Amino acid sequence: MDTAVVHVEIDQTGDDNLIVRWELEGQPVAVDVAIGASADRVDHQHEATVPAGETSLRVARRPGGRQFASVGPHAGGPAVVAAERRIPFETVTNFRDLGGYRSRSGQRVRWGQVFRSDSLHGMNEADLALYDRLGLRAVYDLRGEVERAERPDPMPSRHLPILTRPTDDTTPVAFDGTTGEDGERVLSGIYVGHIEHAAARIGELFSALAEPDGLPAVFHCHAGKDRTGLVAALLLEALGVEREAILDDYELTARYRLRAQQDQTFERLIKLGLAPEAAAGVLTAPRWAMATALEYLDRQYGTIERYLTGPAAMSLPDLTRLSDQLLVL
Repeated sequence: MDTAVVHVEIDQTGDDNLIVRWELEGQPVAVDVAIGASADRVDHQHEATVPAGETSLRVARRPGGRQFASVGPHAGGPAVVAAERRIPFETVTNFRDLGGYRSRSGQRVRWGQVFRSDSLHGMNEADLALYDRLGLRAVYDLRGEVERAERPDPMPSRHLPILTRPTDDTTPVAFDGTTGEDGERVLSGIYVGHIEHAAARIGELFSALAEPDGLPAVFHCHAGKDRTGLVAALLLEALGVEREAILDDYELTARYRLRAQQDQTFERLIKLGLAPEAAAGVLTAPRWAMATALEYLDRQYGTIERYLTGPAAMSLPDLTRLSDQLLVL
């Protein structure tokens, strides 16, 4: 069997360099690494031929913002393209591309088409210039009315609030617990609440993404972790991405969300009745909490398709078009 590149990723370093890593299927072979500013390999410039047995290459970041890499066998064969998953904004730390994930059909999610993010309100001039280069056609704000009013987006956005409870439920939310594990259990309950009570909003969002002019787009909440994390997980699930990769993506927030950004949320949770340890647990991204929510989806609806065409009220043509627009070989 010929050796094939099956996975490529780019990690940022603290010294403005990048690490390109790859995985092969088959015998170790030399690979060619090329770098560019878009997902189009035609624009990539050869960086190095890396000897067989090596699986990473350190490269200097080039001017112009975001970097892409393509890696293919030196002797010939398909190359796999990857990009910096986190867009290198200065003030928005959890703005990430959902591209590159491999589906069970062997296709990959297209780079540069759908993004997930934390709040966009603090963007400076450099960030806004980089944002413009992404060419986004739509921004979907998953936050509530108060959050939007206090920290409005710096660009037009469509409001699709993701709810944990029915809109007519006025019962105060009961937060309790004293340990980090208690806080994580709160998260798991929140995600299940999103699945049950935000289905229509999720269907509305996915249907909008499936429109002919619906991409590229970004959806975001405050931290880009919980509401955004659940929506991102369901989108990747709808595209047939393996569950482990979905959970890997969810956990990335722990790498990019800064502790200083969480202080206000921490204090709010304390006021709602959580002990400090439990409040700290709510601010984490525990893999099991999202896994439990997706397992709930499996039990209740059987498949993501039944959920999206059932309570989420998507049409089957829209669901098919969403996959057609976001998956490539």
